[in-house]
Formats: sequence, C-alpha cells, structure tokens
Amino acid sequence: MDQARFSTVAHRAHAYCNPLDPALVDQVLGLLDLGPDDRVLDVGCGKGALLIRVAERFGASGTGVDINAAFLAEGRADAARCGVASRVELLEIDASRYAAARGSFDLGICVGASHALGRYAEALGQMRRWVRRGGHLLMGEGYWRREPDPEYLVRLGTAADEISTHAGTLAGGVAEGLIARGSWTSSDRDWDAYEELYARTVETYVVTHPEDPDAPAMRERIARWRETYRRWGRDTLGFGLYLFRRP
Repeated sequence: MDQARFSTVAHRAHAYCNPLDPALVDQVLGLLDLGPDDRVLDVGCGKGALLIRVAERFGASGTGVDINAAFLAEGRADAARCGVASRVELLEIDASRYAAARGSFDLGICVGASHALGRYAEALGQMRRWVRRGGHLLMGEGYWRREPDPEYLVRLGTAADEISTHAGTLAGGVAEGLIARGSWTSSDRDWDAYEELYARTVETYVVTHPEDPDAPAMRERIARWRETYRRWGRDTLGFGLYLFRRP
C-alpha cells in the first residue's frame, strides 16, 4: 500500500496535517509583522492551510511546495473559496529541487516537513538561506517527551537520534545562528483530537469503500496505529512550533 495514498485518506478531514490548534497558530502568527508586500514560503505545505490563513489575515503572498497532488488540489480549491487564490501559489515539487534566490522570503514555514530537506539541521540551514535578514522561520517538529521504547521506534520506522528533545530542537535553531523568539507545544488534547480524527477517517473510509483493494491493509494498519499511539505515542512523542528570526 502506497504511504502517500494512506496519508491522503487519513488526512481527508484535517486542515492542518499535524496536531495543531488553529487558535495557537493564530496566536503565533500574531507575533509577525506581515503585510501585503511580504512573501511567505511553506515547505511541505500540505493543503496550504497556513498560507491561506496568512493571505487572509495579512494580505501577504505565499508559495507552498509539496509532493502530494491531492493535498495541493484541495488547497487550491480552498484558496479560491477563501478569495485568496491570486496570492497563494501551490507547487507540486520536491522541496529539495525547489529553486529560489537567497533572501527571497520574509517568512519561511516548515511544519512537520523538515524531512523534505534532510534532517532538522539541514532544513534549518536551507530555510535560513531562503529567508531575508530580519525575516522569520516557523518550524514545526516532533520531539521526545521521554526516551522512546525500542519497539515504538520500530513501529515509527525511525531512530532515536533523528528526533531531539523540546529544548534540543529550540537549541538547534540557535546553533544555526538564529534568534529564538518563542516555542509552543501541542497539548494532549491537541494530540488526541488529531489522532482520533486520523484513525476514524481511515476506519470510515474502509467501511464505505469495501471494493478498494487497499481496504484490508488500511484496516489492519490503522488498528495497529491506534494501539501504537495509545501504548507509547501519547506519552512519548510531542510536537512543537518554533519561531526564529534571522539576524
């Protein structure tokens, strides 16, 4: 079963494809002095929800890059429905192949998508190059709330050193020469809401699409994912937003 297809199905009902509270996102955006002349880049933009919100609130223009064509199509429809289609450009391209001049953007966003540019430090470095001096980076990263169980790592398909702690993630930006302006973490309620909607959407899909050849694999996978989250994930993996300014 194709991972991208599974993710597309699982996130059908999500605006943000991460455990984010929209009120928190608005709070963080409120710290930025953006205006109609500003340009924003979102790497791994998904459905473009953050860019659409920025365009609505500040009148800024945004470019989003992602490799999920279904998400991008949904985002373009949402941008048109919100009246900001002329200010939101969504491109189907691998972020590592995206070409933009240094300092092209006033704000660089990479939420839950640093893997598109390598590891976290590599993503910070590239995002830093794309953002002008005095501009901002908004990163969204998973972090360890406690030492992960070896079996949990196997189920995630990751290694312990691929993710840092909350403090380590914040320090990573400072190590890249950025100024930390703030950090915010998703609550247990945010996580539960995200994971429940994620699982329920897949479960509903397999019931209503029994003819789909992937349905049995989807049913098995989401049952295992529910068990993984409840057994380890809820107490082990956190998610944070990290706001940096490029000096």
